[in-house]
Parts: sequence; structure tokens; C-alpha cells
Amino acid sequence: MAEHFSDEFLAQQREKLEHERLSLGGQLREIDAELVRLGQSQSDEGAGVGNHMADEGNDAQEQDNDFGIRANIEAVLTEVDHALTKFDLGTYGICEDTHVPIAEARLEALPYARYTVAAQEKREKSGAFRAIPSIR
Repeated sequence: MAEHFSDEFLAQQREKLEHERLSLGGQLREIDAELVRLGQSQSDEGAGVGNHMADEGNDAQEQDNDFGIRANIEAVLTEVDHALTKFDLGTYGICEDTHVPIAEARLEALPYARYTVAAQEKREKSGAFRAIPSIR
């Protein structure tokens, strides 16, 4: 790994990934708190009489949206953790398919990229597409 990237670049990338991990963890906590609030709201409203169906529908839709966002954040967090593990293994920035270095520009844009652009395109064409999650 060290022969492909400068120590400065690697330090910057690791810092980005660690910052991203903290940020994503905070976002998960916020969504979890919102889901608890929505669940409590639905529970409280269910106890009363005369709930407006539109309000209940809005809460249910908001809860569904939050679950979808939460799933995407978890997927990105998994990718971030994987990239940090690759740092520990000495394989950060190396394509998992071709075993060649991933372009620095790609890693700067997507620090948890697993594949070169060419390898990603090949996966997409062959049906082995693995969507790269993003919350940006």
C-alpha cells in the first residue's frame, strides 16, 4: 500500500473515513431518536379517539422514510468500516477485483471505494453490480 500512495494522502483519507464514521454514528442516533418519537406519537395517538387519518398516514410515511434513510446510512457505515479495516490490513486503495491501485481522485471523492472505475463498470455490465452507497 505504502508504495502506491503518499503517507500524507493516506493520513488524509484515514482522517476522512474516521470523521465519516463519527458523523454517520451521530446520524443513526438522531434517526433512532426520531423513530422512537414517531413510535411514541403513534402509541399516544392510538390511545385516543378521533385521530385524523391524514396525521396517522403522515407519521407512518415519515417513519418509512426514516427507516429507508437509516438503512442507507448503515450501508455507508459498513463501507467506511470496511475501508478502515483495509487500512489495518495494508490494502487500502487497492481494487478488490484487479488488485491495482484505485485512482487518488476516486478515493478523494469516495474514500471507501472498493474498485477502480473500470472494475466497477465491468461489474455493472456483468450484473455483479454492487451499488456504492452514498448519502451525499
